[in-house]
Amino acid sequence: MSKHWRHLWAQGPAHHARPVPSVLELMRAASWRIGWLSVLSVGLVLTVGAALLLHLSTVRNLELQARSLAYSVEAAVVFQDRQATETLLQELLLHEPVSAARVRLGAHSLRDLPRPGAAGTLLDEDFACYRKADAQGSWARLAESLWPVRAEAPVLAQGQVQAVVELQADASALLSLMSWAAAGVLLAMGLAGVAVLRVSHRLADRLVLPLQALAEHSRQMRQLREPHSPLLALRQAPRAGVRELDQLSADFDALLQELSEHQQQLLREHDALRHAHAELSDQAARDGLTGVATRAHFERVLASTLSQASRAGGCFSLYFIDADHFKTINDEHGHEAGDCVLVAVAQRLSRSVRAQDLVGRLGGDEFVVLVHGLRQATNAPAIAEQLRSAVAQPVTLPNGSIVVPGISVGLAIFPTHGLSAAELMKAADQDMYQRKRAARSVPAPGSSSRSSLEAAPTRPTPSPD
Repeated sequence: MSKHWRHLWAQGPAHHARPVPSVLELMRAASWRIGWLSVLSVGLVLTVGAALLLHLSTVRNLELQARSLAYSVEAAVVFQDRQATETLLQELLLHEPVSAARVRLGAHSLRDLPRPGAAGTLLDEDFACYRKADAQGSWARLAESLWPVRAEAPVLAQGQVQAVVELQADASALLSLMSWAAAGVLLAMGLAGVAVLRVSHRLADRLVLPLQALAEHSRQMRQLREPHSPLLALRQAPRAGVRELDQLSADFDALLQELSEHQQQLLREHDALRHAHAELSDQAARDGLTGVATRAHFERVLASTLSQASRAGGCFSLYFIDADHFKTINDEHGHEAGDCVLVAVAQRLSRSVRAQDLVGRLGGDEFVVLVHGLRQATNAPAIAEQLRSAVAQPVTLPNGSIVVPGISVGLAIFPTHGLSAAELMKAADQDMYQRKRAARSVPAPGSSSRSSLEAAPTRPTPSPD
């Protein structure tokens, strides 16, 4: 995407002074402009040509009329009969395209004198004057000033110029021509508008509607929540029957298919990464030897449980567990036997609590148990005794020897023994060591106040650490 389009996209629709026009509106506006410009151009050329032809024809006819009129008034001018001259002018020019005429005695050209009737009076040199009745208005005078077509002819008697006859062409022909030209242009513009509407409707059917259908198709594809579903392959872009638009639809389908395949590949890779992440998370959360929670995972769960209990005013118990005489097992039977005992202890602790509770290994032979939703604090010691009893069952080592593991359990209750994870862990650890010391001072086996790891009857019983 170019910088220009990125800039327009960043501005958004709120920065546009007016709404963006549609394709149909642009095509219709262009058709209107082309049609009107063509009509105006043709009308202007025809009008100018007709005006030139009219001018040439009028000049030629006006000269012929001036010579004919000079011959007709020759006798009246020679005998100085003004009334007869004006009567002849009126009779001869009444139905002719002449707006004004005058006869001036002498041989001077009337073009050197002011226009007839200027300032509303006749000049002293004018022998006779005529002006058509319908040429007295301001429009007629304006037309004469815009179209000053005049013609002159001498009045001869015995070879001498007795007077000069001047005629002014009637501008009503020009006004009629301009009126008809304007009416023709307007009519042509109207016909052009009708043609533009018909053409725009046809263009809308052949071009605009297929483009709108393609845009609607793209919106529907974008709104699909699962673009990689089989429905996508069945829904192709509509065809318009126009080569370029059909090619655009085919390219759109090809692009959509490529995007779908690429998205499917991304989804497969995402699923693989998600499964790998889940496996790694599970491996990071579970101890590799015993299968219980790791120290880091247990601390996260403990912090979350502590936060929930603090908000809800709940109660839970934390048990710190240490295996008795574990070092002796490792020294006498090897590390493989020690691992076997650790696995057995972890499994028995997990089976002794509920599914929502959590068993974790801190490291070595140290375990922790988190019991959620403790209803009464008095139930916590019974759970500790239950954990000791569950663990104190014979375990067959890889070398065939049988041992009975024992554990020391320390107890901490939230919020009685602490309000933070560190306080609870410290309280449970201290309680565990107190119980371990108490077990050493009272050597009676089977006592609930001590935990021991006793060998099978066939092997000597190791003394507590």
